[in-house]
Amino acid sequence: MGAWGYQLFNSDNEFDVVISDIDEQASKLAKDPMLTLYEPKNKKRVVKKLNDGLFHELLQLFIRKEWKHGVIYLAVLSMRLGATIPATDLAYVGQTLKDTPMYQEAKTQVQKGLEGYKNNGEPWDFESKDIIDAANASVVPMTWKKGLEQILKDQKAWEAKQAKEPKPATEPKPSVELPQEEKDRMQAAVKAWFDFQMAP
Repeated sequence: MGAWGYQLFNSDNEFDVVISDIDEQASKLAKDPMLTLYEPKNKKRVVKKLNDGLFHELLQLFIRKEWKHGVIYLAVLSMRLGATIPATDLAYVGQTLKDTPMYQEAKTQVQKGLEGYKNNGEPWDFESKDIIDAANASVVPMTWKKGLEQILKDQKAWEAKQAKEPKPATEPKPSVELPQEEKDRMQAAVKAWFDFQMAP
């Protein structure tokens, strides 16, 4: 698992663990195996389910499990879709955010969203950079990026060193001369085999 930034949706862990688990729980409660809160194909249908009580059910489930990141990302995913969230639920998310370990930049995005969310059906844009934008902008000194650069640097250094070093001359392999007796024996064996194959 890796990360390409300090913002929301900037790590594999968010997609492979948090969002995946939220979608799994949401699909079970909604009895809809195809349901997803992240980039759903039918946003209106998903928003309606959230507005009809799915959000609150999921929130209560995550509270019972004491899953703080589940609480935070449930709100984040729902706000991205423009779901209508009960004021008391949003207030609980805000309180949970204070005690949830996250990158400060991501936490600031969530706090800004909670403060600015109109809660009237209008989706909230958290303005997170995707992996391409983050890499191009050098948002973080990525470990994987440094590692790749070092590998390429070492490879070039090795190739340069190899180019400067004189290549040892290839010594010709000594030819092995078979004794005449052995040659005659092999020729006789081949002739006998050939005669056998050609016999009527």
